[in-house]
Amino acid sequence: MSHLLVLVLVVTMVNLGFWQLRRLDEKRERNELIRSRMDEPTMAVGDLLDADDGGDALDAARYRRVTAQGRYDESATVHVRNRSQDGVAGGWLVTPLSLPGGERVGVVRGFVGLGPDGELDVPAVPGDEVEVSGLVVDPDRLDGTAARDLDPLLGEADVLPGLVLAQRSEPPEPGAAGDDGAAPADGAVIVAVPPPELSEGPHLAYAVQWFIFSTIAVVGYPLVLRRVVARRGKEVDDTPAGGATPGPGTGDVLDRELEDLLREGR
Repeated sequence: MSHLLVLVLVVTMVNLGFWQLRRLDEKRERNELIRSRMDEPTMAVGDLLDADDGGDALDAARYRRVTAQGRYDESATVHVRNRSQDGVAGGWLVTPLSLPGGERVGVVRGFVGLGPDGELDVPAVPGDEVEVSGLVVDPDRLDGTAARDLDPLLGEADVLPGLVLAQRSEPPEPGAAGDDGAAPADGAVIVAVPPPELSEGPHLAYAVQWFIFSTIAVVGYPLVLRRVVARRGKEVDDTPAGGATPGPGTGDVLDRELEDLLREGR
């Protein structure tokens, strides 16, 4: 029974190691995609996407650098809750921006924390026409409750299927920190949501750990068996002549069984 348990554990750990390597490959491919898209020329988001575009167009636009110019529709702001940034609990503010062509695009204006009442502390939008620059993101690929929170906005006929993850706004957000990093003296504070992190994560280290655990099991288990066999053989040798003993050659039989096990392991 122990042989089967160890075999199952080894197979499981090896599979977990290869799964981590696959995750590493996916991460590297994603990072390369982001880098290549961000190296492409910046475009107006209205020239890159239309409101009636499907998933293929949005997939081709992901992570492209874009600009969006127009006026915010503050009354249609969506709160994407249950987010955190720099250890602070809060949410994102996504406000549709009316573009010159008549369509609208959801702009992730930034992250805000929770107020004393536990609700998001929401600053006003810039009052005049603004120009926002940032990256196109696919709302369906966001984690948590984001996709569900954004469904009502993105389901409207005149709204582009992608979001603009704002990195700069002109004029700046009223609640944005100044050039020196200082927060505004009063009112809510809004902080830009950082772009996707281009790291490989811990997948390689995890894969190495799983393979090390597998090696320990493969090498260590036969050694444990050999010690068990040696101890049993010694117990047989130490048994008094008149006592009950296994038949002669029991130690040899166990040795042969162990050799067969080791041969099968190769």
